[in-house]
Amino acid sequence: MVSISHERQVESERRLRAVLRAAELAHLPGAWCFQRFDGDPPFAALATVTDVDGRCALAPATPDAVERFGVTLTTFAPRIDNSGYVGWLATTIKQRLGSGVFVICGDNPRRGGIFDYLGYPLEVAGAVRGLLDELRRPGGGDPLDLDLRVFEVVSTSPASAVSRDTFFEFHERDGLVEAGYAGGGIVQGRLVGRRENDRVSAAYSQLGVDGRLHTGTATMRVEPDAGGGILLVEEYTWADGTTGRNVLRSAERHDAG
Repeated sequence: MVSISHERQVESERRLRAVLRAAELAHLPGAWCFQRFDGDPPFAALATVTDVDGRCALAPATPDAVERFGVTLTTFAPRIDNSGYVGWLATTIKQRLGSGVFVICGDNPRRGGIFDYLGYPLEVAGAVRGLLDELRRPGGGDPLDLDLRVFEVVSTSPASAVSRDTFFEFHERDGLVEAGYAGGGIVQGRLVGRRENDRVSAAYSQLGVDGRLHTGTATMRVEPDAGGGILLVEEYTWADGTTGRNVLRSAERHDAG
């Protein structure tokens, strides 16, 4: 399904993780390779592609194959917005495992529509399949988890540079917290820190619309919100010693970690 929509980065990732959870995955046994051919395609070929010099097939690996791949068949659920999925998954695998991938897509209306073959070097097949399993696991185990949350500003103190036009996009993995934020008087800001239970210790830097760079540190208290999200109560200190408080609220329920 090819869709047009506008999302924040973490909103896209939440949606695409849900796409992955709803899909059917089958890790194909054995090793696979690309083979050039004339006439009929090789036996058991999964796909064939034509270029200006002839035809190529993805088929079971031959003994002399230089590159050997593991392959996962992904069949997507019908009527689901999977736009951006291939780029997101390829980027995630590259960032987490260092490996490139290839994707060959097809369509099967009898099974709901789009399917694809995801290929990766055979030597990292176990790691790729483990990462797919990790990404498919639903969130929600820790109600204070900050991963893939968007926060809006509820209140600020006079020394603060953020405003109700500023939005924060958080990631968290293994207690490491990262956030990007922008809007209002801030062109771009970055925050990094660590969460231990309901406390986050962090440092931040931000570029204002006035062209000035500011840095500081913050301690955040993470609290459940009556609306199903969470609040961040931030006590911050600028590099010049000025202090203040911001209160942020997650803009959505956290139902797709």
